[in-house]
Amino acid sequence: MVFNFFRKDRVQLGNKQVEIPKLTRARLKKLTDHIGTIGEFLVKLFLTPEQDRAVFIVAAADVTIDEIYELTSLLSDIPVDYLDKHAGIAECAEYLRLTWEKNDVNAALGNLSGLIPPMAQQFVQSILIRVEQAKE
Repeated sequence: MVFNFFRKDRVQLGNKQVEIPKLTRARLKKLTDHIGTIGEFLVKLFLTPEQDRAVFIVAAADVTIDEIYELTSLLSDIPVDYLDKHAGIAECAEYLRLTWEKNDVNAALGNLSGLIPPMAQQFVQSILIRVEQAKE
């Protein structure tokens, strides 16, 4: 049995103490509805010619910062306007990291991969191969 005496259950976001949330189906639905933009940027980054990637990465960094604040807002139920003015990027990133750890998302994703039929895995692998070929 592992005891979590030192696990943080709350963090400070600006002037507010916030509990690290349990990722329920409702919260995961809110996240998946929102997260699509990160995936789109990664695909676009892979498909962008190498000489143009620096400009794209600078633009994506701004979007990534926005995403960190927006995801923190979604999970904490604190308005993004408040977070913009009162919470540092490190506070928001820690909140997201602790949420990921508390909910053992890495293990859950590992378990889910065993549920995906082999044909679906082959389909995903073929897409990744095509993305790699597009980069060449």
